[in-house]
Amino acid sequence: MVLQAGAGCGKSSTLRLIAQSDPRRRMAYIAYNRSIAADAKKSFPANVAASTGHGLAFDPKHLPRLQRPRQTALQAAQALGIDELTGGIQRIPTDLGHVKAMTSKVIMRAALDAVERYCHSADPEPSARHIPRYDGLTSPDARAALVELVLPVARRAWADLRAADGVLKLSHDHYLKLWALSEPTIPADVVLLDEAQDTNDVLAKVLLAQDHAQRIAVGDSAQQIYEWRGAKDALAQFERQLGAEVRTLSQSFRFGPAIADAANAWLFLVGTPLRLTGWDQADSTTGPVEHPDAILCRTNSGAVGIVLEALKAGRKVSLVGGGGELKRLAWAARDLQQGRATDHPELLAFPSWSAVREYAEEEDGSLKVLVKLIDDYGADELARAADALAAEGVAELTVSTAHRAKGREWPAVRIHDDFRPPKPDPATGLVILRREEARLAYVAVTRARQRLDHTALAWVDSIRAVAD
Repeated sequence: MVLQAGAGCGKSSTLRLIAQSDPRRRMAYIAYNRSIAADAKKSFPANVAASTGHGLAFDPKHLPRLQRPRQTALQAAQALGIDELTGGIQRIPTDLGHVKAMTSKVIMRAALDAVERYCHSADPEPSARHIPRYDGLTSPDARAALVELVLPVARRAWADLRAADGVLKLSHDHYLKLWALSEPTIPADVVLLDEAQDTNDVLAKVLLAQDHAQRIAVGDSAQQIYEWRGAKDALAQFERQLGAEVRTLSQSFRFGPAIADAANAWLFLVGTPLRLTGWDQADSTTGPVEHPDAILCRTNSGAVGIVLEALKAGRKVSLVGGGGELKRLAWAARDLQQGRATDHPELLAFPSWSAVREYAEEEDGSLKVLVKLIDDYGADELARAADALAAEGVAELTVSTAHRAKGREWPAVRIHDDFRPPKPDPATGLVILRREEARLAYVAVTRARQRLDHTALAWVDSIRAVAD
């Protein structure tokens, strides 16, 4: 069975009712994250074993390698002898004609990124398709040079991770992939998959092979927002490959009709038949919100800008996910400013900070916001801002990207203006919106319970065509 459940439509309650319907059957409930799994262990009946996909895959034999000290890309490169494999520093062309010196640290970071993407896939071996596309290295020549350099290192890294005496630190995604490759059988009569719309292929393949069990996938295809990092819609896979029956939950209990109407405008653009019905007893409004509980942004750079503004105004502000990524980005920018290479994924391709500036001007993307933040405030100021963040429980304002806000909700939410409208197609004049962007906006507007300020998304009314 596939259960399509819109935002706030009682998905968890329905799953509990399914679990309670037959206490004689062993059930495995697979949660999206550990906190959801922990809640399920408290509220589901005793015949249900609740865990994450990683929890199913975990084996105590992996503990020694999991508990090794944090290993930097440089340390990993030295442990694997990457200089011997690559011949030392290599130089490859970038999109703007610069030459990027690829040190062993940078090559190893790209290889580890490729291994991570491979571990999210259902593929049997690492290949060129798993090497990420980095800003500044997307032209055919740059891409070919990158693949030639990184793929042998990624394959060596994966061989080491598979070996019992390997030198690389093991991650949770690594042992999940090892478990999946062993073609495991889940000891259950019923498998309940939660948040199935963002299931990585590695786990979906395992669940699709559990022919001995009844499988029930629950989620909302319109909230599929992690496709960019390899997640796929298992709801569609269950329907297509297993011939699953489809049922729908469309009555939302999170918010009232006004917010439901705002959500339905985006569901239309997503192209799904699902439409939400708001709860009449919920007093929800849409319109300007002067003091929101949360501000949701499209980009990390947009979120950082809001955080800096709030701190400057003396407010207690929290950032969902913490300040670690902000500090890493700040230090990466500082390295480039000081003539050092960085292995940060967003800046890995660039030989200098001036090259980042040039690319940002050419591409007009989120890097332009990052460049402005670094140039206006400085890397040190951004790092200090990360240290000044408040815990969410005591913060006056919570800031989040829409991706990190998934599964969360607040009384009053404002959507930030870095959700920018798409530009008209030069050839046809049509305004084309990618469905993934429509899904992200749908997730953002459905995080509010009482008051939603979606002024920044007013351009939705002008969209007439949607394309993948």
